[in-house]
Amino acid sequence: MYHFRFITLNDLKEIDYFGNFPSNQFNWIYNWFSVFEKVENNVLGYNKKAYIVAAYKDDQLAAVVPLVKLYRIYFKVVKIEFLEFMGQQWSSLGNDILKFDDLEECFSSELISWIKTNIKFHFIFFKYLPESSVLANKYRLLHYAGAPFVRVDKYSSYEEFSDAVYARKFREDLRRTLRKIKKESFEIEVGFEEINEAGLTEIRRIAKTKERDGKSFLYGDAEKEQFHLKMYEIFPSQVVFVKFNQQVVAYATSIDWNGVRIGIDAAFDRDYRRYGVGIHCVDSIIQNSFKDGKQKISFGMGLDSYKFQFTDQVDRYFMCYDYKLRLKSLLALPYFKYRLKKEDQQVIKNLQNINGNGRI
Repeated sequence: MYHFRFITLNDLKEIDYFGNFPSNQFNWIYNWFSVFEKVENNVLGYNKKAYIVAAYKDDQLAAVVPLVKLYRIYFKVVKIEFLEFMGQQWSSLGNDILKFDDLEECFSSELISWIKTNIKFHFIFFKYLPESSVLANKYRLLHYAGAPFVRVDKYSSYEEFSDAVYARKFREDLRRTLRKIKKESFEIEVGFEEINEAGLTEIRRIAKTKERDGKSFLYGDAEKEQFHLKMYEIFPSQVVFVKFNQQVVAYATSIDWNGVRIGIDAAFDRDYRRYGVGIHCVDSIIQNSFKDGKQKISFGMGLDSYKFQFTDQVDRYFMCYDYKLRLKSLLALPYFKYRLKKEDQQVIKNLQNINGNGRI
């Protein structure tokens, strides 16, 4: 039988542990809460409060569950209280219970029972879970997201990888756009740099061109930019710049964690779309990951079709939910279940479409 109690974020800082994901690390969790605690909208939630649950077995710390309670507003007036993993609301790279020992099959049931007794909420909602999560002992896991990746250590060289994974048409696109670049007298240069203020000026400029395609501009949001900059500080990070005649036309940022290079942010100048600068930028990251001896490169959360030009593998992430027997919970449950089922089906469909195209 497990015993549970609340601890603080400062208590978590003193625990020496290694989580399954970078977004499970203390610095990530602490920075996320310090940046977004007071940011209120229906994505990040309102009135956030941290609930860090520590689990003990025979007086030994067995697990920690970093939670946040928040509410969202539906139909303009209905407030629904959620209990979620801290940080899953935006920019998560994976969430799970922090385990310090093998957990017994009863752990999930005992944990949820204690949470329901000690925290007031309407819904538990956990996202970005691995299929191996101990929560699968209690809940049916629904598909939520995917992160395409390249297993770098599977291949002896970049050349072996590109011959095995890149479609013939894509290899030709890379060669064709390079010919076009040279034909129009552009000198292409690819450089890897630490992320500094001069580089951030270029990153912001290029990223803003996403707005032409109706996409969000990350660096137009002060808190999101602040969190990204903190991320680049706590993990080894770099930016690759693609330049035409010394002018930056594309970039991609990444962090290194546990032998994995993880793509965080990327964009290309829309004025140079026809030259394929975006695909050359990502291809350069892959080449460099081979040179640096990385085990794996992840393209981050999202099943964007362009990512599958570079890989035929994807890490799958899941979600699960529970609820308390409260009036609002019971009234909202059919809508909530409908939304989650629809999300599950859409992700499955996206994966099947990619598989049908011969990519995974």
